[in-house]
Amino acid sequence: MKSVLKKVIACALILAMVLSMAACGSGDDGGASSHTDGQVVVNIDWPAYIDPGVANKDADLMAVVNMYDSLVFPNTDGTVKPMVAESWEANDDCTAYTFHLRDDVVFHSGNPLTANDVKWSMDRLLTMGEGLAYLYTGVVDSVEVIDDHTVQFNLAVPSGTFAQSLTRLYILDSALVTENIDTSSTQYGEYGDYGKTWLNTNDAGSGPYKVKEIRTEEYVIMEQSDNYWQEFDENAPKEAKLQGGVVTSTMKTMISRGELDITDNAQTPETYESMASEDGVTMVRTFSGGNFNISLNTQLAPTDDIHFRKAMAYALDYDSVINDIYVGSVKPTGPIITGIAGALPESEFPYTYDLDKAKEELEQSPYYDQLISGEMVVTLSYCSEGGEQQEKTALLMQAGMSQLGVTVEITGKPFANMMTDGSAVETTPNASFIVFNPAYPDGGAALKPRYHTDSNGSWEHTDWVEDPQLDAAIEEAMMITDDDERAAAYSEIARQIVDLCPTIWACDLSSTFVYRSDYISYMPVAADYENGVDSIYSPGYTVYFFDYRLS
Repeated sequence: MKSVLKKVIACALILAMVLSMAACGSGDDGGASSHTDGQVVVNIDWPAYIDPGVANKDADLMAVVNMYDSLVFPNTDGTVKPMVAESWEANDDCTAYTFHLRDDVVFHSGNPLTANDVKWSMDRLLTMGEGLAYLYTGVVDSVEVIDDHTVQFNLAVPSGTFAQSLTRLYILDSALVTENIDTSSTQYGEYGDYGKTWLNTNDAGSGPYKVKEIRTEEYVIMEQSDNYWQEFDENAPKEAKLQGGVVTSTMKTMISRGELDITDNAQTPETYESMASEDGVTMVRTFSGGNFNISLNTQLAPTDDIHFRKAMAYALDYDSVINDIYVGSVKPTGPIITGIAGALPESEFPYTYDLDKAKEELEQSPYYDQLISGEMVVTLSYCSEGGEQQEKTALLMQAGMSQLGVTVEITGKPFANMMTDGSAVETTPNASFIVFNPAYPDGGAALKPRYHTDSNGSWEHTDWVEDPQLDAAIEEAMMITDDDERAAAYSEIARQIVDLCPTIWACDLSSTFVYRSDYISYMPVAADYENGVDSIYSPGYTVYFFDYRLS
């Protein structure tokens, strides 16, 4: 395993640990935290969707995992442990999974959590078809309530990883949401808006924290739930504030004044080192468990040509990416991230910075003359909220192609605009930057949202690959119940995708952030890093506040 993995594999979905900044109030100089006593303030890309039926991005999930419980909870070794479900079993062919629920779990409303709520939550997710529904679409055939504390999932196809996927089924208080459905809406037919409007600013969970205050596009404050079924440690955070909107120039001041406890991961190495020089501030650099992708629109000229795509892949200076821009990252291995079963060894990854090979591929492209003459240009979009690293990588890509005589026009856009552009082939640029983390650590969870036709038009799949044989191979691999056989199938699919080159995999990402170690006495991801423990944190769970401890 690569040496960086001796630190931490910390999965966290679209810009890993925490994203674009957020403003807090001013405070006194000095090391002591100046915000509300017992509150942790985290800098994120605003979690626009706290509804678990819509949540998908890492920032969304940071809120959701704290407000809602799931049947099972992700361990840091990629396995799962009991949560709301005390135990479970599957039939011999893994087409039926039965879960036995705890009888002492109540929602924030005081309503008891029952098997009916589990069924209702899955039915809602599948009916809406948004957020993380893709994990279960075509997999779950029906959900059967056996009794108040027993629920059975009947699957349309075998699945050896279904229990792992259920870390992403967040259980809603069906009675409370039903009371708050907008029946005037026809968005979901007989279900009205399915409570979607209300759940934008309220929660209906049973998790350790509940919504205290929310200001759209600014922040959400969560407080401990009085009736949580697990006992809080006396030093666990009383509140947590997730906020967005801080500019880089103010971040040092906020950290030094104790107005911010955990930063984003979108700053330069120099910025982090400067902040970490403050007393009581510690820098953490982990392997994020995600990868940095330059997705190529395979249905738009000139990136619809495989030779041109490969020319671009050979024109990127990968060493500069990992040594100068995303410091601490490692060389890419393809569509399945390092450390997940099915990932290819580095020795099998063919693309390196090689302008001679890039030129050979370019000369085989039917667009060669148009590209060299300047009649045709390549469009590239990067996320303007992704920090200087994305802009620098865009300029690096532009420089490499310039040496081949090809013009690349680069544009920085807010992530929301990039999602809109990526919803149709015609508006998707030739190249789009995305950071991707699988919803749970499995090769299928990496392959399906990125390269299955059903995902086209989502932010995860702006490559626009449409290949029925590839779709079938992914689906069949995910049905394999033997772990080793499934991993081998994933690897073979990864080889096919690497050869197709719908993506330039720039690096397997590191994630760097700083936190106030004089205030946060225990943070699992930081402790693992400091102790050299190999761990996998699913997106959102790096800030599972129930496990934090404050000084």
